[in-house]
Amino acid sequence: MAEERQTQQRDDVQSRLPDLNFVREKLQKFQSKMLNDFDQRLSCMVEDVLQDLRQRELRSHEFPNFERSDPKSTWHNRVSSQSPADVSDSANGHANGLNSTPTAQNASEKPSQKKRRQLPEKVFVSRESYLTALLQVEHMRTIYHIFYIILVMSLLNVIFYDYFVDGRIDLGTGTIQGGLRRLHWVMGVWLLEHVFVLALYYAFRGWALVRHKLKPQSALQRFWTHSCLILYISAQLVFGFVSSSLCLKFDLPFVSACVLLLESTRLLMKMHAFVRYNAARVLAGNPKKDDDEVEVKTSGRPFLPSLRSYIYFLFAPTLIYRDNYPRTSHIRWKFALNRFLEVVAIAFLYAFIHERHIHPHFGQYGLEPMGASQIILKLFGMMLPSAVIFLCGFYLILHSWLNFTAELLRFGDRMFYKDWWTSHTYDAYYRNWNVVVHDWLYEYVYKDMYVYVFRGSKLAASLSVFLISALVHEQVLGVALQMFFPVMFVMFGVVGVSLVFLMRRAPKVLGNIFLWFSLISGNGLLISLYAMEYYARKNCNLTHQSWTDHILPAVWRCYN
Repeated sequence: MAEERQTQQRDDVQSRLPDLNFVREKLQKFQSKMLNDFDQRLSCMVEDVLQDLRQRELRSHEFPNFERSDPKSTWHNRVSSQSPADVSDSANGHANGLNSTPTAQNASEKPSQKKRRQLPEKVFVSRESYLTALLQVEHMRTIYHIFYIILVMSLLNVIFYDYFVDGRIDLGTGTIQGGLRRLHWVMGVWLLEHVFVLALYYAFRGWALVRHKLKPQSALQRFWTHSCLILYISAQLVFGFVSSSLCLKFDLPFVSACVLLLESTRLLMKMHAFVRYNAARVLAGNPKKDDDEVEVKTSGRPFLPSLRSYIYFLFAPTLIYRDNYPRTSHIRWKFALNRFLEVVAIAFLYAFIHERHIHPHFGQYGLEPMGASQIILKLFGMMLPSAVIFLCGFYLILHSWLNFTAELLRFGDRMFYKDWWTSHTYDAYYRNWNVVVHDWLYEYVYKDMYVYVFRGSKLAASLSVFLISALVHEQVLGVALQMFFPVMFVMFGVVGVSLVFLMRRAPKVLGNIFLWFSLISGNGLLISLYAMEYYARKNCNLTHQSWTDHILPAVWRCYN
């Protein structure tokens, strides 16, 4: 009986063995799937933790105090004028010079007089540009690589089009050569302008020393100062007028004219920054200082900056004068070469856009029938190319070129722009878009208007800044194109100012969307209108019988 029972149990086990094998296989599959899911989840969790650590390290090392408003923040541009001065000329140093330029008003201010709000001062700190820091992040660097590929594809487009359509390979060199025609004349004028700029330095020294000698005779001293001021203003006006006149006299093409006009404007701003900063020292009677040394009270001579400091300032990528700036320890030649190659690449990209978009769209304007539908199609056809021109222009000048010159001069403060692309108001956009020019307008136009002219009116001082900026933009563009067509002035000085006030209470997301929509559509409209006006004047045989013919746009006169 026992044997039969064992045999029956053995048979039962064998009969159930397929079921057990099936269950075992299922359990093994379930175990394998669980382990795979666990490994995947664990890997994802580990990657998330590592990503958080990388982001934390990035914020702590690359972007210290990025979102804080602490005056000592790396990304803060100005500090209160009551802060102590810190001037050095070493790597990772500061060059603020906050207390070295007391204004004449502060020197003569009475204790009983009601004090206005003290405007903050520009601070220089060793720091990288925003995009230089952002491109350290792998995701941002990938986007940068994508744009590289887009540039390569555009270059291949030019090569294949030139070869199969025109039977040659031009690579846009014809457009570039045409735009840079008579560049040797521009270089000659540029060198002569620097002779004038250097003469200004010695003229300033002469004014300061003669004024010091005339100190016992206050009436004669005031006459000397006022005479030199009138001479200085006249010289500045003549300087700007001569550069504009030479553009017209030499009949410079657009690119060469822009180079000369922008360089002349830059030198005008540099000269005024130097004179305005140091004249306040002389008028306040500051004795000569040697950085952190004790003031020399025995000689009583006015502070006269060295020629070396002045020459360095002329080529440094800043428009705010200081005796010293933070400097880097060495030149990164690979970094400088990459920035220069970016400048060359964008120049060829601009030639491609001109040959494939601007000229085909508007080259026959005035010679072909034109109605509302054709104009609308041309405008919308230029929206995306105009957006590329806008973004590449920012990258070319404010990032590549300024970082290239800063690297060669070991200039430490690379904050030439801020994160303007995240702005949701035009107020923030104008402050962050071009920090170099904005700092100059703030230091030498807004503050003087606020303190001396409008006596504390922020609105009037701000409108004055917009007016001057719009006039200079229109002067450069109008003279370079050799025509009176004030679209830039209207869009900058009227539409742009209106949007500053209209968008101040805009929600952050909607405000940023509208900002980008207005930038893309506005630049498309701006470039299209100037292109139409240029080709209309070129293609239409227009006569000027009265003064109104010089004012009416050729775009209108061609078809009316």
